[in-house]
Amino acid sequence: MPAVIDDFLPADAYRELREYVQSQPMRYGAKSNSQTDPHGHWSWKPIHDNQKNLADLTLTLPPLLLRTFNRVKLHAALGQDPVVIRCYANGYTYGTDGYFHTDSDRHDEKTVILFMCEKWDPDWAGETVYGKPEDGAVLPYPNRALIIESNQPHAARAVSRKCTALRTTLMFKTRPRRSEGFERLSEWLVAKGALKFKHAKGTLHDHLCRVFQLLYDRGHGGIDVFYAGGLHSIYGTNAYQSQLIVPTPITRGEVADRFGKEAESLAYLFSCVDRPGTLESPAWSSPEESHLLMRHDQKMSVSKDQLRNLRLIECANLADQDSLTPEKWPVLHSIWKLQGIWNQKGTS
Repeated sequence: MPAVIDDFLPADAYRELREYVQSQPMRYGAKSNSQTDPHGHWSWKPIHDNQKNLADLTLTLPPLLLRTFNRVKLHAALGQDPVVIRCYANGYTYGTDGYFHTDSDRHDEKTVILFMCEKWDPDWAGETVYGKPEDGAVLPYPNRALIIESNQPHAARAVSRKCTALRTTLMFKTRPRRSEGFERLSEWLVAKGALKFKHAKGTLHDHLCRVFQLLYDRGHGGIDVFYAGGLHSIYGTNAYQSQLIVPTPITRGEVADRFGKEAESLAYLFSCVDRPGTLESPAWSSPEESHLLMRHDQKMSVSKDQLRNLRLIECANLADQDSLTPEKWPVLHSIWKLQGIWNQKGTS
């Protein structure tokens, strides 16, 4: 349920934060909903901002924002030990509008909206509306916070013609700390620069972390497969040409030291396979081995277990990109669907 909290911060801390945020230069053109917002509004983005981001960016916050979040995260509505994945401020003047949108499609994230104003007249309008139109609305008010589920629709309504102030809000988008393996992978990918590599849905970091999570949620194959999924395109693939890491004996050894030899070996093998086709229909050489077509028309024999694990990684990779369809990849689709059934029955 949404939480509205007045006197959210100590008075001195709120005053310092408000003056700091209002002193930052804003740029015009940010859109609350890229599909329906024809104009945009003012914004200030102090850290990397991408709607699909999963990386913990808490320690990249400017010092004052970090001190603020260390207070914010103590509120019970955010759960235990949340981390920042996005942070920015929005500004609305008369003539700019907000439109209904969600901050995330993930169910476990929370959005904290801090109203940054010295005073607010109710006739100035500018409510934040959340949920269905009949669910609720909150007026700006000094030192007021609104905490909602990030996947809940909401919108900042326009200020009235009578309004003489910039309607300013500061947002912290948060997620709970996830498994040790997830955080370990995410931290390493950030350090290697994966946030700077673009992917179909956000960044390479986000794609790799989502693939890890898909495999982790299925619970099949163990940590080596989870990590291999989270590393599957760091060396590039036949479809994704960019290389986060150029594979050499030294760099591969560093990855193996960090995530284990089996995980690194699977990730490297995945980068060499001519996929997804050869994983959809491998050539069998014996009941325990199959031939995989590699890049540059080479062939390689892999064990039954290796083939299974490579297929699971490919399934998660395609599923994250909404490409695992029964029409295009019937074998891989059936493997992924069957694996889900097994897990629902608790047999894996």
